[in-house]
Amino acid sequence: MRNNNDSKLRRIDKKYIYNEIQSLLNLEKGFLLTVKDLLIKPGKSIREYIHQDRQKYIKPIIFLIFTSLIFSFITNSLDINFSLFNIDKIKGFKGKIRSEEIGNWTQNNLGYSQLIMGVFIGFWIKLFYRKSNYNIYEILVLLSFILGEAFIILGTFILLAATFKSPVIALIGTLIYFIYIIWGIGQFFGEKK
Repeated sequence: MRNNNDSKLRRIDKKYIYNEIQSLLNLEKGFLLTVKDLLIKPGKSIREYIHQDRQKYIKPIIFLIFTSLIFSFITNSLDINFSLFNIDKIKGFKGKIRSEEIGNWTQNNLGYSQLIMGVFIGFWIKLFYRKSNYNIYEILVLLSFILGEAFIILGTFILLAATFKSPVIALIGTLIYFIYIIWGIGQFFGEKK
């Protein structure tokens, strides 16, 4: 089939799939570069994505969903019952709303639940940093990258905790998860603030 430029689309075969996976995992561009740069310099990398080069990094929402899939794969394959944001555990909600169903959906759809929570967090960030020139959509880009990277960090610690059978490592990972989110957001709005 031809498109408007009279160029022929390549057939999807083994070589095509290999090239797509290779481009996704490329250290010069794509997923691994995004993970590396967000780990070392999150604020600068996200500002670069917003203001300079959007081709270098993976798209933020895809990054968040992909990292939540990796996180879910780690916890499900190791049969780890991990509850990060399950509102059913909050005593005040029990019996008042469908907290069990909401909590289960949140745990089973971490990427989407992070996106939804990101909207609320985004409005608070916009309120706290109202003097900045960033709009709500740019703040959601920030949160997609930060929360996605935080999933990679937390997943790594959970994998280590399962390997060494140490709940302390999982606790340290959970603390680093929250510290990374705060640090990444702070670095985005100003490395000296």
